[in-house]
Amino acid sequence: MARIVICDGDVQAGRFLRLVLHGQAYEVEMVHTAADCLAACAQSWPHLVVTDLTLSDMDGCALIRRLRIARPTLPILALSGSGDDLLRAGWQSGADRVLSKPIAPALLLSTTAHLIAALNAPP
Repeated sequence: MARIVICDGDVQAGRFLRLVLHGQAYEVEMVHTAADCLAACAQSWPHLVVTDLTLSDMDGCALIRRLRIARPTLPILALSGSGDDLLRAGWQSGADRVLSKPIAPALLLSTTAHLIAALNAPP
């Protein structure tokens, strides 16, 4: 079973993401700060990190860069409802995919499946 860490400071948005992904038999860990995300990843590296780009304790782009340094092949999906500039910054920080909130469940599921499959694909 693929493990996903979701990092979203918005509790309701995080619950929505968790509900959609958990319903597809993913093991989902929900955290609300970048520090908790880094700790969860260091404890056991997930197959995917889904993070909002607006977090209370650290810029989401900084979180992505730190994850990239620690684990260059880790798939990262960045989400934001704050506009194109922040979405572009997510790309530039190293996210594999960047999606605008609110996100449709079907798009979240297809993107998640694609990123996890790419991780497991032979070189």
